[in-house]
Amino acid sequence: MVVLLVGTVGSLARAQTPEETFYRQRVLEAWTAAQAESHARADSLFGDVINDARFDQLPENERRRLLSAAAWSAAQNARLTTAAAWYARVAELGSDDPDDWYRMGLVALDQQDRDSAARAMTVLIGRWPELLPNLSPDLLYPLAQLGDTSTADRVAFQQALFDANWKGGSAGTPSGVWFNLARNRLIQGDVERARIVARRITDPETLIQMRADRRFDALLDPSTWRANVAHANAREIERMRLLVDAYPDQLEPIVSLGHQLLLGGHHPEAIALSDATLARIASAPLDAPPFDDLERQVWLMNHKSLALRRTGHIEEAVAELQRASRLGEDGLPNISQALNLGSLECDRGRPEAALAAAATAGEEGMSPYGRAVRAAIRHCAALQLDDPAGAAAAVDELSGLVDDAPIRYLEALVWDGQPDRAAALMRELLLSDEQRSQALEWAQDCRLPEPLPVQVQERALRQAFLARPDVLSDIKAVGRIDSYDLYCHING
Repeated sequence: MVVLLVGTVGSLARAQTPEETFYRQRVLEAWTAAQAESHARADSLFGDVINDARFDQLPENERRRLLSAAAWSAAQNARLTTAAAWYARVAELGSDDPDDWYRMGLVALDQQDRDSAARAMTVLIGRWPELLPNLSPDLLYPLAQLGDTSTADRVAFQQALFDANWKGGSAGTPSGVWFNLARNRLIQGDVERARIVARRITDPETLIQMRADRRFDALLDPSTWRANVAHANAREIERMRLLVDAYPDQLEPIVSLGHQLLLGGHHPEAIALSDATLARIASAPLDAPPFDDLERQVWLMNHKSLALRRTGHIEEAVAELQRASRLGEDGLPNISQALNLGSLECDRGRPEAALAAAATAGEEGMSPYGRAVRAAIRHCAALQLDDPAGAAAAVDELSGLVDDAPIRYLEALVWDGQPDRAAALMRELLLSDEQRSQALEWAQDCRLPEPLPVQVQERALRQAFLARPDVLSDIKAVGRIDSYDLYCHING
């Protein structure tokens, strides 16, 4: 690319004034710094180059390449607004470089602009579907499933994944993505397209969501073999075993297998799977780690803790989460296991320990859902410590996070002795196209372990709440409650 720019200089040299020659020198200086990945210097140079009136006189292909390099250098220097503005101009110029669209999506995600990220990724997948296996599921799943997934841009992104026959990578089937897409097609009144999408849904938890929601009655007959969630769980376990063999250098399929084992109540096998994998990690030489995604090991420990808790080994479960919470998560201080430890400590009636565990969760990178879990721990602890002000503050915080964690807010209202407010919230959730599935899933009768001390009262309050005539009437208007011999409340 440098050769191309130098060649252009030569071809224009006869017509250039000294100022024009100097401008080309500045262009090449900025370009060369970017190519050398000296992004701080490149970023300081590109502004003057691009804002100069002579920039628009450059050939279109050069302008696109310079804008692309400038945008990436700005992004590397955390100047996301500038990077996004320059990437918008790259898009207007019709970039034929997949890296541009990928990086455009990353910048948009860093700005929490999921619609713009979805637009960029839709172009990338549509034009270069062969590159889809190279994209991390950690990028694709949240973009397809978090926040408002019913916007036109998000639906187009989901459809692009479906049309490209995305398999979900090492994480397994993207049934949750297909669920969102099928639901969005139903909202649009396109039952036939929704039915086509629904045929790819195989995950038992997603099938429970479909069975519970009357909107999906046209797509799934609960009496059929395909809708049998116990059979679906068995099928998914076997499919995950195949993924483990297909991705021997990845922890992700092992984590997915562990999740399905926990769902089906195969706790000894889940513990054995975690122990064997963690032992393999611990015995590996420093220069030859057995897996490329070692950051996922904390979820194997999380699975083991959950299996231990369900089989009555509470102290061992706590100890495993304590160890996991001291390991990093995705390159940052741990959040998920620290919060899960806080929840477990609160459930067993140790509020001070719960608050201490939650306080260790890294603030950097904490999602709105993580903040909601932390607020729920504070609420749980405040109730046990007879701290009404603390409980009220936690409920208020959860109210502000209702879009990201509606069930955490609903539970807090129920535990707090505010069933009328909880019933009103339940009605709102059930009337919401986006939130209905979560509310109905929470209402299902799933397999549960022996309750911990605090959970005895919580379960009684939940049962009384779901027995309220107004709540039952609201549920029956849009869905149904069934019983399942699966641990479909996975953290129960």
